[in-house]
Amino acid sequence: MARWEAFTQCPGCGYDLATGEGSRACSWGDCPYLPLELDVFCPTCRFNFMTFEGNTQCGHPRTCESGTEARSNVQNLRTWVEGHARP
Repeated sequence: MARWEAFTQCPGCGYDLATGEGSRACSWGDCPYLPLELDVFCPTCRFNFMTFEGNTQCGHPRTCESGTEARSNVQNLRTWVEGHARP
């Protein structure tokens, strides 16, 4: 099992990793424990490749070079969300 598959959020955390919304149980902006394989936000402009929401700096989120790794993580996050659905 890959490290990202076993990842669990902190108790009391209401942050939705897929949408980037919700209340956090800590004061961090981003989850400090989130494995890189689940990060779907562009490191340059924070565009969300899972929801395709946000303001891109480049205007071409499907092809921008800064988002290559984040785009490749979308399927990992979808798989993780399916296995960790909250009641």
